Amino acid sequence: MSSHDTLAPAMVKPENGVRGLKHWRYDLLAGLQVALIGLPLSLGIAVASGAPPITGVISAIIAGFVFPFLGGAYVTISGPAAGLAPALLAGMIVLGHGDLTVGYPLLLVAICLTGLVQVLLSLLRAGKFAMYFPISVVEGMLIAIGMLIIVKQIPLLLGHLGPPVNSVPKAVLHIPQEILGMNPEVFLIGALSLALLFFLSTRKERWATLIPPQLLVVVLGGLAGWLLQLPQEYLVHVPHDILQHGIHFPHFSEAWQNQDLWMALLLIVITLTLIDGTESLATIAAIDKIDPYHRKSDPNVTLRAMGVSNMLSSLAGGLTIIPGGVKSTTNILAGGRTLWANFYYAVCLTLFLWFGTGLINRIPLAVLAALLIYIGWRLCEPRIFRKILAVGKEQLLIGVVTIVVTLYTSDLLEGVALGTLTKIVVLCIDLLRASAREIPAGESFLRWTPSLLWAALAELFGNPVIRIGDGRGSRERYSVMSVASSVIRGTVGEMKNPYKIYLSSVTCMNLMRLDKALSKIVVPPNSKANFMVIVAGHIIDHTAMEYVHHFQDQCIEAGHTCAIVGMQHFSSFSEHVLAYRVNHPRPSLMAFA
Repeated sequence: MSSHDTLAPAMVKPENGVRGLKHWRYDLLAGLQVALIGLPLSLGIAVASGAPPITGVISAIIAGFVFPFLGGAYVTISGPAAGLAPALLAGMIVLGHGDLTVGYPLLLVAICLTGLVQVLLSLLRAGKFAMYFPISVVEGMLIAIGMLIIVKQIPLLLGHLGPPVNSVPKAVLHIPQEILGMNPEVFLIGALSLALLFFLSTRKERWATLIPPQLLVVVLGGLAGWLLQLPQEYLVHVPHDILQHGIHFPHFSEAWQNQDLWMALLLIVITLTLIDGTESLATIAAIDKIDPYHRKSDPNVTLRAMGVSNMLSSLAGGLTIIPGGVKSTTNILAGGRTLWANFYYAVCLTLFLWFGTGLINRIPLAVLAALLIYIGWRLCEPRIFRKILAVGKEQLLIGVVTIVVTLYTSDLLEGVALGTLTKIVVLCIDLLRASAREIPAGESFLRWTPSLLWAALAELFGNPVIRIGDGRGSRERYSVMSVASSVIRGTVGEMKNPYKIYLSSVTCMNLMRLDKALSKIVVPPNSKANFMVIVAGHIIDHTAMEYVHHFQDQCIEAGHTCAIVGMQHFSSFSEHVLAYRVNHPRPSLMAFA
């Protein structure tokens, strides 16, 4: 056998399942490194959620054992995530009327129902829906989550052990009082831990990367707590007998019998489903981009895996489970190749709990608060705002509305809803302005406003596909005409027999219809196709721009040619290549016929 008959190991794409077990050496080492980081993060997320610390580790272990068998990703590590901690804490407070002990088992019911909804959505193949959610709203939601995490962790950093406050404005007003009554020793440990995290994150030298910063901070914080002899109430508490004292069960009967809780449960399930789904699918998409083997995750399979994991986690007293960005990135850097890294991660966590409970109980809560504050800062630091502003001022407006409403109401669902409404209003205003140029001369704008508004809404939510191909294809499938094999591969230049895709206004509101239409295009095997995407509507927003360019990249990667035409007629709201665009003088489609 010649050397050409076999691919180099680096070129072979590792697979999940039984075939992936041959990569056990890489996945085992990666799972161990992820566990060293995941243990303190899981403990901290549970504390931030108002639940016993052990519940975060239980969630991570269950996710690790389930995800390799059901997951639709490759190098993603799943488990509890800081992004859901504010929503879980708020839900616990609402369901327990301020008593976390009462609210916790009822929250487990909501988590179980959330998992069930996720499984149903995956069967309906709704996994792609979150990917087309308004990007500015998603970014605003993540920034708001970062701010919520910081505000809610300041008391623990200061050594204040009072009951958590759900209202963000009230929590901010309490900060001066908490500063005056802080525990100096606890604050010293927490502040130094936070400073060390920020310092190490800016260092690129080898010595700064030998030990994961999160692990180093936890170890040093544990030593400091032992030297200062901190009282037990300032330390993590994990029961020595996990099976007897660490497992809690949902109170299904109480939730069913108390009808006053039904509406609260419904809102919590909607909130958790929205955040869990959106953040999960956004995370796997981001991790796919840095996967060294360039594999693509299946959003629907991942959504199903998250649903099953959430149901099993809640039945054992665990928290919500989503793919984690920090842990997944660590897995890639550590050499993880398949989802079996999740399995080894769970095994390592189990061993840590089995043999290291005494050491875990030495970790100060202030150190976990520092870890979460650092994560929160990474979600809302100024560069995120600059990034949004670079795309366009309207994106910043929508993001800021989402942030302000979320912080003012302390409700992520309301923030996302108002942010989305702001997005719709902005799009409708621009559609009305663009359509106003088509009013006959001498006619009153006010007279035409109702019909223009109705037309704007129809264009905003209607099918953006005007025509695909020659129009004579099957209703079920659009056939691609064959092209010469000598066509130029790329996005510019002369194209033979282009397969034309005519589009009206494309936004996040109707992107699902476009994706459904494009998914029906069939290219004959071993053939090339020339795609010409002709944009001739009034507007194309940032989310749609990202989708269209992603479609173009996919075509080129598959060996086809894809050109996007008509953009010269649009006015860009910024210099960003994916900026929101408005077309005032509607061009004639015949120009591209």
